Amino acid sequence: MHPILFQIGKFPIRAYGTLIVAGFMLGLWRAMRRCTHLLQVAPEGSPRRIEPDSVFDLAIPGLMVGLLGARLLFVALNWGSYSGSPVEILKIWSGGLSLHGGLLGGILYLVIFCRAKKVPLLAMSDICGISWALAYVVGRFGCLFNGCCYGGVCDLPWGIRFPDERYPGANPAIFTPPSHPTQIYGSLFNVVFFLILARWEKLRRPDGEIFYAYIGMYGFYRFVVEYFRVGGTADYIRPGIPLTLTHVISLAMMAVAGVGILWLRRTRPAYRDAELPTPATEATA
Repeated sequence: MHPILFQIGKFPIRAYGTLIVAGFMLGLWRAMRRCTHLLQVAPEGSPRRIEPDSVFDLAIPGLMVGLLGARLLFVALNWGSYSGSPVEILKIWSGGLSLHGGLLGGILYLVIFCRAKKVPLLAMSDICGISWALAYVVGRFGCLFNGCCYGGVCDLPWGIRFPDERYPGANPAIFTPPSHPTQIYGSLFNVVFFLILARWEKLRRPDGEIFYAYIGMYGFYRFVVEYFRVGGTADYIRPGIPLTLTHVISLAMMAVAGVGILWLRRTRPAYRDAELPTPATEATA
């Protein structure tokens, strides 16, 4: 593992934070570029005409709220590791983020921001959803370099030995057997999701559908990959029940996504970027 990329004097530049920020910047670039494109092709009056500055104004506080949500949920799920030393909660640079919590925090802030700034929520959520997929591709490598979020024992050629989380601070470090690099699996899943959603953007669709689609895709990915993490950094809720808490949350995400897409298709007009939305009653007539 390579948790510290380099040092500036005595100040370490950590891979975990650096790659999260790099992923965030890539996602932000894509979102602003998408807004610029929509201003060129979407007609006046379209809710998809969102200024790039609005995305920028959303992004920085949204990142902070997302990181806070990710950290709080991780700490809540692993309270036994922090109850004896609460100061460890502040050491976010050492790893320990729940992406489910980050997603929830980011969504809550997105709703608040769009209401306050009078920005179309569903159109903005589509821009954010696909950008999240792209940011995740890069950010997940921060976990790989940091040596966290690894999987169970792997007898395949790409198995990697990670510093064993059961023995923190061991000197010399104690490593796991060759284990599933679930961080890489996550990045590969999200590359596929990004490509699917980029194609989906070009279709006639209601606003918000891209967002709900990514929520469902993310839930599906985490549900599948969680089985590879069992025995490494995840455990079943109870012996004999092959589900972790993340499995349950992921199933809920997929259900919400399915209901959300059905609701949008029944109540919202579908249209392409270069078209104006028509009332849902006309669109379905």
